[in-house]
Order: sequence, then C-alpha cells, then structure tokens
Amino acid sequence: MFVPMNDHHNIMHSMLRNNDVLRPFRPIAVILLALLLGACGAVQPVRVLPKGETLMTASLGGAVGVSTSPVGFVPYAIVGAAHGVSDDITIHGNIHALMAVFGVVGLDAGASYRVMHQHDWIPEVTAAARGIFFSKPNDSYGAMRLYPDVSATLSWELGQRRIGYVGTHATTQLSNGQMFFSPMVGLVAAVNDAWSVQLETIWQAANINTQKGIFEGESSIGGNGSLGVYIGAQVKL
Repeated sequence: MFVPMNDHHNIMHSMLRNNDVLRPFRPIAVILLALLLGACGAVQPVRVLPKGETLMTASLGGAVGVSTSPVGFVPYAIVGAAHGVSDDITIHGNIHALMAVFGVVGLDAGASYRVMHQHDWIPEVTAAARGIFFSKPNDSYGAMRLYPDVSATLSWELGQRRIGYVGTHATTQLSNGQMFFSPMVGLVAAVNDAWSVQLETIWQAANINTQKGIFEGESSIGGNGSLGVYIGAQVKL
C-alpha cells in the first residue's frame, strides 16, 4: 500500500535538518521522503485467525530497482501482532520500525473480516480496514497525518500448508481526498506448526503517474506507481 509523499514533506525535512546524527542516513531518508513505502508490508493477515489465536509478525521490503538506495530497494521494516477476537474477525496493529530510526512515529491498526469461506476454487474473501498514522514527536496536531486504508483479498489453499492470494488496497489522503489503488499478489507458506513465511509483490499507487520526482519512475510500471516486494514472517504465540 502506498502513502503519498507530499503530506510528509515538512515532517521529513524538519527531521533531517534538526538531527545531525542522521546525516549518514540521508540517502535512505530521501527515498522514504519520495514515497514513504512503509505503510505497506506483508504483515496484515491474508485470512482471519481462529478465535483466541495470536500471531507476531514482521516484514521487510519496499520499492525495487531504486539506484539511489545502496541495496537496490527501500529497506522498510514493520513489526506487529494480530489476534483473532472471533472466528470471523481479527484485529491487527503494527509499528513502522525504520521510521523510528529517523525520529518519526509510524503506527497502523485495524481489523479484518471474513466475508466468505473458500469452496473448491471459489476463493475465501477477506475485507480489512485500518488507519495509518504518522507524526514527529513534539509536532502540533496539524502536522500529524492519518490515512484510512481498506483492502479486499481473495485467497486459495494450494495444498501442503500454502495459501496463494490476490487483492488490492485503497488508501485515501484526507488532505485532498485523493485515493491510491495498490493491487497485490502473494504466497504464504507454513514452515512448521508455529512459523510461516510470506512473499508479496505489490504495485503501489498503480493509478498515479510517478515518472517525476526523486525516483523518476525507477520502480514504476509503465510510468505509474511503484513496484514493491516484501518478505514477511509470522509466528504463533
């Protein structure tokens, strides 16, 4: 899921200007300023959890093919948890860990709902809603940013404890009402009874032209959006 840069421009520039400790990290910070990709990651449950089950989750990844990053992608990290409050509803929340390194608070929280069970090749349908929050400590309320995000995911059991899925996020920038659509496709595979790994590819902000700006279309598809890849891990408590 994509979060636009313009609402964060002043936060990030103020942060870099007033914190000399972060000077060595400025190339990465510029990348984050360009797209702020961290609101997306392979951490939101593809399917709801059974009632009472809790997962700890983590995700690393971001826009790929970015020459301004020394590792070729935006190394955005998210950690969080999910809990099944019923067999059809799961709540989840995440901390945007890399943003904390730069002195920015990044959080998201929400819930997922099972709309329909899988039946043969008719997929399971999961709907989710969450709020994504960014702020710099000591900022005024006016500088804080909240982005509503809704998603729909279709998933299939592929055998041997694997689940494939497709879906899309729709994220709204409240300052101007613009909506960003981010289709995704991924795979979740169980390693054992406790651990699972997840691989997700997402076309973030597929409806927005991103050929201009710091990325200059490096990670776009046909000049639009940003191609991101995420690797996630989940462990049952």
